[in-house]
Amino acid sequence: MTSHPSPIPTKSEETQSTENAPSSSPLRTARSLVLLQLLSRLLTFTLNQVLLRLASPAVFGTAAIQFDLICSTILFLSREGIRNALLRTKSNPPGDDVQKDERQVKALSKIPFQLGLIISVIVGSIYIYSSDSTTTSQPNFYPSLGMYILSSLMELSIEPVYIAIHRSKPPRLGVRLRAEGGMAIVRSVVTVISLWGLGDKNALLSFALGQVAGAGWLLVVYLKEVKWDVNSLFRADRIEGETRFNSQTVSLALANTGQSFIKHLLTEADRIAVARICPLDGQGGYAVAMNYGSLIARIIFQPLEESLLLHYSSSSPTSPHTISLYTLTIRLSLYLATIILSFVQPLYPSLSVILLPKQYQSTSAPSILHLYLISYIPLMSLNGITETFVTSSATPKQIKEQSKWMIASSLVFALTLFGLTNTDFDTHFWNTRPTREESLILASCSAMLVRIVFSFLHAKSTFSTKFRVKDVLPDLRIIIWNFSVWFLLDKLAKTGRWKVNWKGWIELIGAGGVLGLVTLGFIFLVERGRLHDLRSSSKGKKVE
Repeated sequence: MTSHPSPIPTKSEETQSTENAPSSSPLRTARSLVLLQLLSRLLTFTLNQVLLRLASPAVFGTAAIQFDLICSTILFLSREGIRNALLRTKSNPPGDDVQKDERQVKALSKIPFQLGLIISVIVGSIYIYSSDSTTTSQPNFYPSLGMYILSSLMELSIEPVYIAIHRSKPPRLGVRLRAEGGMAIVRSVVTVISLWGLGDKNALLSFALGQVAGAGWLLVVYLKEVKWDVNSLFRADRIEGETRFNSQTVSLALANTGQSFIKHLLTEADRIAVARICPLDGQGGYAVAMNYGSLIARIIFQPLEESLLLHYSSSSPTSPHTISLYTLTIRLSLYLATIILSFVQPLYPSLSVILLPKQYQSTSAPSILHLYLISYIPLMSLNGITETFVTSSATPKQIKEQSKWMIASSLVFALTLFGLTNTDFDTHFWNTRPTREESLILASCSAMLVRIVFSFLHAKSTFSTKFRVKDVLPDLRIIIWNFSVWFLLDKLAKTGRWKVNWKGWIELIGAGGVLGLVTLGFIFLVERGRLHDLRSSSKGKKVE
């Protein structure tokens, strides 16, 4: 999963024995970001159901797989490394130096847009050259592609304001909540209205109009923060004889950008591959499955990763509070894996008939969504949490080491994909040979495992003897409970009553809902002591 950086918090005036603890609790920040994602995603999720029923699988695949991949590539390669470097830059004590530092930060924050102009030309040209006639012959293909690229440049233009509001003390998260929440809603609303108004023949253009409208909302919200001063987005103040950029920040940005290229290839490897080897209808089915599967990732994982980056970037990587936060989040991620395996396996058949429209039932969407949920989602959670600590604490030398591991993981991805698609083997886990789309998911999982191993070794090396592996392992009582839940739900699902009428369906889903709430409550009771210690340390209180 891709990582998104987050604001850097202020620090508490009260001190612990080793460091000042952040006054902005990562749990509180995560709650705000989760609320943003929850509200915006629930609305966009509802609107997406309309989109699925209005757009054909071919159009949805082009927009959600190919055009979205173009946008994410431009954004990621242009800003990710620089953004991470600037958010890690600490402000100096008041004086002339701090003004110089801020001028250098502002100057560097304007580089992503300039990079975006170059990268968009390169990426767009490669995409057009490599696309087949079936894709490019769709109505309004070229204007729609141009509008998607324009939306990416609009997002890149507000980067100076984004950096400023996240480096302010305290960070002005309300601006981001309005900008990103509104962008998702506006994009979905405009796309739905355009599909209704322009018809099936202009479906691709409708998606492009929604994309530009969402980026326009983002631009307007951030421009209001600088009182509509457009020049501030592109021009940087500079004093004659003064170095334009801080050399250490540039060095870190270059290292992060080089690593980001590899990371992006790995993160988007499945979409790159499916865009190359699958027909448009298959891409549509894959896109629908990924859309559902990523809902939990965007509501929970992304805000959590950003909140962790917020804390790690402003705190000592070896402090007791950091170690406690790291071990607790990994434990919770492993709990999530057990929950998914316990609930998704027995409940998925009864849910898939509701989640997927009839025209997608004949595509790869049902099998991909199932495999994505039980394998990719748990690993995505663990990978995001462990990589966040690496991003916030790694030196340029360690980043280069991580790049080597990422290259190794890309080789694992390629070898796994080749093995699954070209080798005969006993399909013990499948009724039939895994499809190309299923093979892509499994190959991505194998690549993530390599990255998780490196991130875990980095943390173990950083924490040294203060870190114990047993602290991250799930409580045995939770594992036993989740196994019992799986057994009960599996028995209930196998009765087949949910297939007969709505009463049987509600009985099964209701049982799953009740057991889900009990499971969450049980986990809270087991981890209550650790959560209390974490809250205490985040307020600067010494934990006994």
